[in-house]
Amino acid sequence: MSLSTAQKRLLQQNIKHLKPNFHQFTLQFHTLANKHSLHMTLPSQESINRRSYLLFCALNKVVMHLDDLKQVTPFIEYLANNLSFLNVTSQDIDNLTNAFMKTVESMQEPMSEQLKDAWQLATLLFANIVKCYLFSYSNVIPLQDNFAVRRTS
Repeated sequence: MSLSTAQKRLLQQNIKHLKPNFHQFTLQFHTLANKHSLHMTLPSQESINRRSYLLFCALNKVVMHLDDLKQVTPFIEYLANNLSFLNVTSQDIDNLTNAFMKTVESMQEPMSEQLKDAWQLATLLFANIVKCYLFSYSNVIPLQDNFAVRRTS
């Protein structure tokens, strides 16, 4: 599962729209992330502001290559490793992607269904790669285990 070319193009256009207001984007994201009860240590707004250009570049790089998971996965794992130093949990990843989606939606009103679907897929892919790397999470059900349960029933 990866982004289609059309979804990638939509996200790239949206990122260009977000770029001039990325400081506002990070402020809104931090506010929304703080509304969740996170287990991780959330960096201060000041710290995020200082790194907003790097955050924008990381977001842009992930979106630019999200249609080629083999190429982007090592970079997302590198970002995940940085999150691990903040004591992030699997639930924190869900909360952060939720806050990210709400932030994107608030910065792009009205948001088309196609753009919303593209961002949801992008955040799902990102979250799954991070969770797999940090927590050995997988949403794949092994067939052998499934068959073994049936045979013993």
